[in-house]
Amino acid sequence: MRRTVINRFREFADFNIIQYGHENCVPGYSIGNFVRSNFLIHYIHKGSGTYSVGDQVYNLKAHDAFIIYPDEITYYVASEDDPWEYSWVEFNGTAVTKYLSATSLSPETPVVYSTPRSEDPITRLAQSEPVNPYEITGLLYEFLGTLVVDKPKSVSMADEYVKAAISYVHTFYYDVSINVDQISNYVGIDRSYLYRLFKEKLGVSPKKYIMEYKLKTAAKLLRETSLSIGQVALSVGFDDQLYFSTAFRSFFGKSPSTYRKEA
Repeated sequence: MRRTVINRFREFADFNIIQYGHENCVPGYSIGNFVRSNFLIHYIHKGSGTYSVGDQVYNLKAHDAFIIYPDEITYYVASEDDPWEYSWVEFNGTAVTKYLSATSLSPETPVVYSTPRSEDPITRLAQSEPVNPYEITGLLYEFLGTLVVDKPKSVSMADEYVKAAISYVHTFYYDVSINVDQISNYVGIDRSYLYRLFKEKLGVSPKKYIMEYKLKTAAKLLRETSLSIGQVALSVGFDDQLYFSTAFRSFFGKSPSTYRKEA
């Protein structure tokens, strides 16, 4: 028995569900020896079968999953003795490759073994009606989330420290009291080590990076908003407008008011 639901609400260009469904296969039921234009993922609830991609043949059973990539010749067949029952979803989109890269699926490894956590979202998706595009797309996200794997990081711990410090500055630059000690405590390293990392990676000290980020953000506000100069100063963490104007002139070579007029 086969149930297919065509999604009429294809509203997401980055991640778009075409159709989905559920199938309880008869012994020896097969599909394939042709190429597809979209991605398809199958999740096996019961039974067993084989999936072939090129010269590779995969023997699959309950709680395994397999993906079909566009433009690949594939073939899959239910077991004669214990035919499989699966749910499936067909999708495409500009961000699909990016999302799949976070999972264990790839053209080189198009199967995932023993994924019982995946059964709930894919079952709910297969049984749903396409009345809410956000809900059905969310279920596919949830399903893929169960396939996400931790991959070795190619960046060093030093890069991670700098990344975390920059994130802190970009989040709390508006705080008048933001300082290097706060950042080093947040990152979890010594202040002097943070200084060395910033000089090595960015060419500036943490203190100078904070000031420059505040001033660059202030310049953006002067260009793109009608806030007064005093309001701009407060928005980037200066409670002294005169000090702000002096620092701004030192960095940009002109006063905030002149910068705004010439922007």
